[in-house]
Amino acid sequence: MAQFETYRTPGITDQLYHRKEIPEDYHCRCDLCTKNFLGEIFHVPTNQYYTQTSRKKYYFPDVKPEGGFDTHICPGHWSGYRWAVQNLTKPGDVVYDPTVGTGTAIVEAINAGRNGVGIELEFPQITERSVQVQYERGTAKGVGTVIQGDARDQIELLEQNGFEGECMDLIITGSPYPVLGGRQSDSPERPNGDFNKRDFKNVEYEDTRNAGVLKGHKYWDLIEELYVKAISKLKPGGKFVTIIKDPTQQKKPYLLHKYITDIVMQTNDVEYYGSFIHRHLPYTFFMNTYHKQNPEVKIIPYYQTGIVLQKRGLQTNETMV
Repeated sequence: MAQFETYRTPGITDQLYHRKEIPEDYHCRCDLCTKNFLGEIFHVPTNQYYTQTSRKKYYFPDVKPEGGFDTHICPGHWSGYRWAVQNLTKPGDVVYDPTVGTGTAIVEAINAGRNGVGIELEFPQITERSVQVQYERGTAKGVGTVIQGDARDQIELLEQNGFEGECMDLIITGSPYPVLGGRQSDSPERPNGDFNKRDFKNVEYEDTRNAGVLKGHKYWDLIEELYVKAISKLKPGGKFVTIIKDPTQQKKPYLLHKYITDIVMQTNDVEYYGSFIHRHLPYTFFMNTYHKQNPEVKIIPYYQTGIVLQKRGLQTNETMV
């Protein structure tokens, strides 16, 4: 497995760099990924990759609150969110994530002078901690709003909190993964254990309403419902972004980013805008060991893929990034 130099000292509000070429080891060449490639997020000045470990420097308080600081099963990769906020919005815009999880969308928005809002079903206390830390450190320049609730009810929840009509400039979300296991995926099925038996280092999805515990048509029906409702809150010309690392299924990339985008484009008044990617670092145990166990497999997903759609109705001749 190749080793990569990583840029570990980005500032909380640093502008992120990108390069325009699609890497040779990127696993997908569909039209969504190649038609208008916006860039690979990469620290060009030092020729290094950004890494997920950098988020620990500002997503956590300096002193653990009483009772510890539980971490989410799937924290959003900060670099993809920050790049999208920086390149697809302007100061004062509203950034929204209907399944906000650890609060990555809100944190990156408020630290960039935008306003962030998100809905979290199971662990809003983690979201609120991540956001509150930014105010305590004095980096937040926008307003962050965390709403506890079910994203199925997002229209009502948003309006109750003052977000009425088509008011969002950017919707960005790390699409929840369906539960894949056994013959469906080459990686182990995500466990859903008894909360009381956990070690509290990581909290896992347990609520049966959560997309992260659903399989098959129940998952896809919910994804369609959530994103139809979310895009109804998007301004004309506003951007809708999904960021996800595709799984590996039957020794081939399972193009989850494409399947989700196809559903969104069929059921919403949106059009394709572009794509961006970043290498998923640090690699997971699965990514590090898969080729050793399956040397015949040439390529697996090593990148997070961001697909950008734009809501129709903008009356200007906007130029792509």
